[in-house]
Amino acid sequence: MSVFLFVFLVFLALPFLSRKNWTMSTPVLLMISVTLLGPVLWALVFSFTRYGVYQDMPAFTGLENYLSILRDKGFKLSLKLTSLWAFLRVLIELSIAFALALRLRNSSRASRLAMLLLAIGWFIPSFISVSGWRSFIQGYGGYSLLNTLLNTNIDLTLNAFQAFTASLVVSVWLSLPLSTMIIIGMLNRVSREVDDMMKLDGAGDLAGASLLFGEIRYLLIPYGLFQLARATKEFTSVFLLSGSGPLLPEGFTPQTLTGATSFLGVVLFRKFSSLKDFGLLSAYSVYVGGFAVLWILAALFSRNEVPKRHRQILALSSLSHLLIGLFDGWRWVSLPIIITYALLPFSIPRFKKAFRVTITLVILYEVSINLYSFVSNGVSGIMPASLLSVPVILLSVRHRFPPLDFTLPEWLKKMSVVLIIIPTLVVIAYIFALSFSRDSEILPSLGDLTLANYSRVISDGLLKNIANTILITLWSFTISIFAVLPFSYIFSKSKRVLIKIITAVILFGSLYTGMHTLLPLYFVFDFLKITDTLFAIALVVSVQTMPVTIFVVGGFFSSVPRELLEASKIEGLSEPGYMWRVLLPLSLPVIGGILTYITVSAWSAFTLPLIILKSGNLQPFSLKVFSYAGEIRSYYTSWNLFGAASVIGVIPLLVFFRAARSLIFSSDLRDMGVEYD
Repeated sequence: MSVFLFVFLVFLALPFLSRKNWTMSTPVLLMISVTLLGPVLWALVFSFTRYGVYQDMPAFTGLENYLSILRDKGFKLSLKLTSLWAFLRVLIELSIAFALALRLRNSSRASRLAMLLLAIGWFIPSFISVSGWRSFIQGYGGYSLLNTLLNTNIDLTLNAFQAFTASLVVSVWLSLPLSTMIIIGMLNRVSREVDDMMKLDGAGDLAGASLLFGEIRYLLIPYGLFQLARATKEFTSVFLLSGSGPLLPEGFTPQTLTGATSFLGVVLFRKFSSLKDFGLLSAYSVYVGGFAVLWILAALFSRNEVPKRHRQILALSSLSHLLIGLFDGWRWVSLPIIITYALLPFSIPRFKKAFRVTITLVILYEVSINLYSFVSNGVSGIMPASLLSVPVILLSVRHRFPPLDFTLPEWLKKMSVVLIIIPTLVVIAYIFALSFSRDSEILPSLGDLTLANYSRVISDGLLKNIANTILITLWSFTISIFAVLPFSYIFSKSKRVLIKIITAVILFGSLYTGMHTLLPLYFVFDFLKITDTLFAIALVVSVQTMPVTIFVVGGFFSSVPRELLEASKIEGLSEPGYMWRVLLPLSLPVIGGILTYITVSAWSAFTLPLIILKSGNLQPFSLKVFSYAGEIRSYYTSWNLFGAASVIGVIPLLVFFRAARSLIFSSDLRDMGVEYD
């Protein structure tokens, strides 16, 4: 047992030993120090050093690593590509999700069935569903079921546009269920009187959507910008589907080879696999982290009220153009944008009309020079700062567009929902069919099916890999129950500054973390001697699911009448005892939902095990499935074994979900004084 694991277990036991309130927050404080703050500080410190594989001690080099990155043209190209891809992904995702939510918000049987079918895509781990998409689209070197059915010639290894588009479509498909459910939740906050008013006024689809968007935009706009921040760090879906993609013409650079899907996360992973200078790797991590902060700040500022929001957004837009311009190469056409965005806040709120007219003209100018630059120079002409500033300013100022209205035919609206659900069913059915196919078959023949694939993957140690994933899940349960739940209780009742700071770090960390933090996280874990352990993966899974756990469980705890706590104190219970003996039994339905969420997250863990696990006997289910599918340019891909392993591996998820349902909807809990709908 490592020293850190022993210390962590002691921290978990502190609330039981001391029965003091403050001890209920110490495990979470230790967790975020190791998984969030530690990697950031590690990267900052070592980014100023040369620290090779064979060096015992790092050597201070000042800004040498940062200057080296400034000369990396391929890395700059990757930033531009990432900005474009993230912008398009979120725009398409939220547009479709909003339209779906409008259609499915009514709690009819058809709507519930449609949401269930759509959510299957989220429930199945992404390393299975994305690999299934790759099998369907790419198959063996372009010999695929899709090309066979449509008589097309799609090849993600040769055509840059096809690789970029495929990664965009699959990533939108993966994120669509969650965004749709969240937007439905937002719409359910709108009074039904609004629907009645629209019916009386005879509002069409477009007018109704515009009105409902206005009712939830204070929630939807920050969510969209948060999604934009997350999209800039995308790795798993892109890496599994297309790798780095076909090389772009301008992507042949000395330091970084950039392909059509060489987004920042993929580039960092490649560098982590090839570079042997930990100091230079840390500098790359700091650079990517800095770009992520710009997008996160935009999302946070969008939640403020006018005029504070306008001032912050404009200042951030001006700063983004300045900083990214200095990194990417100065363009004089950006100077009017920087100056105008910097000066406009001084016109608020005295010159409202002049402010809006000026903003409109500057945005039109910015969009025009971006389009001209992109048409003239391709990907190299993209201005990443504009893909941040233009949408953020438009959403902040919230221009009103001319009132237009139209209504789609009912059959077309039903057909659109069906068309969005069909890909989920097709991919799942195709993965299942692959599990019965012969070697090198992408279209299983009904007369030549075999069960041999199942016995082959079981004899290949698949059950051991599934057991490892179950251990990760159990570790995650333990950490979440004994560390995160007590902190959720403290969060629900405490107004101390320290608790607010810890919560802010957790929320910011959930948006900030990505491949750029996983690299220094590896070195922090290595220092603590917990690399190559399942506990390390469970620790990160618990931190990733911590924001949802804190707000959902904490929200339930705060809804319990305070008289129950006072009665418990009269009975001699301490506050930790009250939480464990009173609140915990009452919150079982909520905890059941949280454990389901943690289970899916633990089962979907792919990136972290890919980086920190070296021992074959610790390989989880995700890496075993990946070994059958491999990267897109693998010499041999066993799609039949991938299908069989995927089917077997999803069974424990379904079993757990079935068990969790009985917990969530337990009727016995009604006798405890709390009603659950």
